[in-house]
Amino acid sequence: MTTTTRTPGVIRESESYTVAEFRRRAGLGDFAFREVRRAGLRIIAIGKKRYVLGKDWLEFLNDHAET
Repeated sequence: MTTTTRTPGVIRESESYTVAEFRRRAGLGDFAFREVRRAGLRIIAIGKKRYVLGKDWLEFLNDHAET
């Protein structure tokens, strides 16, 4: 029997991701994703699809970095 593990991936500034792909790459579960949305991460909705821009995620991380 094989076990699947969730491995976070790379998020590039110049790409856009569906919310599902973004969450997989960022390694965010339901609670963490809701928290970053509440904290201001921009989600782009086109029809029934929702997207996150890599640029927006990297800016969000930079803005919320602890110094």
